[in-house]
Amino acid sequence: MRRGRRALLVTTAAYVVALAWSAAVLPERVPSHFDGSGRVDAWSSRGSLVLLWVVVGLVVVVGIPVLTRLALRGDGTWVNLPRATKDHWFAPSRRDEFRARFQDDMEGFVALTTVLLVVVMGLTTWVGAAGRDGVPWWVFAVVVGAYLVATALWVVRLLRAYAPPRDA
Repeated sequence: MRRGRRALLVTTAAYVVALAWSAAVLPERVPSHFDGSGRVDAWSSRGSLVLLWVVVGLVVVVGIPVLTRLALRGDGTWVNLPRATKDHWFAPSRRDEFRARFQDDMEGFVALTTVLLVVVMGLTTWVGAAGRDGVPWWVFAVVVGAYLVATALWVVRLLRAYAPPRDA
């Protein structure tokens, strides 16, 4: 099993566990939004928040890999790459390798995004279950900042991994 798929399965399991934990421990009135300083500024019911997390989880964990698979079908019409890169990877001799590698890379990115969702769900559940009024502003800044740095590194790695050879 490829690394991206394995990471996606592990993070999906963590998401399901976090979702079940949240549904079990959250009170009926739960925080649903935080302002820039980390204070709760909107509330909703436990049921509506858990339903939102189910939908977001399905869109991210199922939707993105399915869309990736659909976009990779055929001659690459739905894949947006620079012309030289696309010509290289969608040559008949490399197309299958590209599809497998890119699907795995996207599943790895979905796993990274799922980690972000688990952390945000955990913070929200912690605030709601503990009856707190929020979290320090820097907590969300660190979480989102780490996700953005990881995303930037992922993009750089992707650009290098799929760059066609210079002699191509």
